[in-house]
Amino acid sequence: MTYASRFCFLFALLVTLNLASPGAQAQEGQHGHGHAQWHEKFYNKLMRKDTKTSCCNLSDCRPTQSRMIDDHYEVLVDEEWVPAPQDVIQNVAAPDGGAHVCAPKQLGSNKGKLYCVVLPPET
Repeated sequence: MTYASRFCFLFALLVTLNLASPGAQAQEGQHGHGHAQWHEKFYNKLMRKDTKTSCCNLSDCRPTQSRMIDDHYEVLVDEEWVPAPQDVIQNVAAPDGGAHVCAPKQLGSNKGKLYCVVLPPET
């Protein structure tokens, strides 16, 4: 393999990885992303524990990641890990078996606010 062909290969690889990365990030907890896919089947049935109203406001719910830190769960919301209080965790499983969050765009006074969290089943 010549130097030029190696360079072209590495350049193409870097471009491919760079293009794949933003899509993957947008899928994980970004406001509005992935909502339409699950709205009718799942999100519109979720009810907030505190207000007994819908968790969903047409774009607030989306697929995300979750993790256990010490004695509490956190979910990825708009690129930041946010603690999930017990009172927002729903006692249901998502149709895809993944984590989902319903939360406003994390700006200003809404930073850290969660309406509902669905965790994946524990194994």
